Amino acid sequence: MEQTNTERIWNLVSMFVYVLLIIAVGALLHNRDIDITGISIFELLIISIATYRMTRLLVYDRIFKLVRDVLKSFRGTGLGDSLRTIVTCPWCAGVWIALFNVAIFFLVPYGKLFLYVLSIAGISTFFQIGVNIMGLVAEDKQMHVRERRKSAGPTKPQ
Repeated sequence: MEQTNTERIWNLVSMFVYVLLIIAVGALLHNRDIDITGISIFELLIISIATYRMTRLLVYDRIFKLVRDVLKSFRGTGLGDSLRTIVTCPWCAGVWIALFNVAIFFLVPYGKLFLYVLSIAGISTFFQIGVNIMGLVAEDKQMHVRERRKSAGPTKPQ
């Protein structure tokens, strides 16, 4: 679908808002003498997995379906198109959520707890996906065995 000029303008506005939010979060971190360049691998992993899980929540899961549906109803309004793109595109949403999660992790009391919970949920999602894939592979192998047995015809008892 072709972008309208209005949508292009609102996408540009969204980009500037994002940059301003980065500057604001950076200023808050600086004012509190928080240097995120010293972040540990463990903390980076927690924030990353939490960002993955929150992105899935926003973009795919039922809990945010109402939000996505409401934003879809603003199609053709420029700002609505830009917001709809942010909440329906995992790459777009992930960038915004990553900034949100960094701010939560470093600036909000008990923010780390929130991200730990999201990370645990994200890891459990990986397990669930892995189990689903193993089940699909097993079903596929069973189907191939059945097909081979059918094509081989009846076997003689020994």
